[in-house]
Amino acid sequence: MRISETVHAENRYTVDSPFYRVNFWEQASPPRGWMLDAYILSEVEDLTEVYQWIEENARGRRFELFVEMQEEPLGPFTSPRTSDLIRLLGRNPNVGESVHIATFVPI
Repeated sequence: MRISETVHAENRYTVDSPFYRVNFWEQASPPRGWMLDAYILSEVEDLTEVYQWIEENARGRRFELFVEMQEEPLGPFTSPRTSDLIRLLGRNPNVGESVHIATFVPI
């Protein structure tokens, strides 16, 4: 980690209540890939509230926490969100892992 002192910043734009994305990861049984449950948290007071919600809902699962970079309205579950994300905590356990998906047998 590198730490550098800086002067006060004058923001061009501030979002007082950004949307947060929480990805919970669970592995049914190794060596299978990890399954994802994703959530959007909105109308959040601060990160303390987000982290408390994660602790109450993780049930032992790994998690990732992101903040969305663009304001995007909430839509139906079937509509993927397109905002870029900034990772705040955690990591995707599938990254860099080779997973056996299927074996094809000639007929």
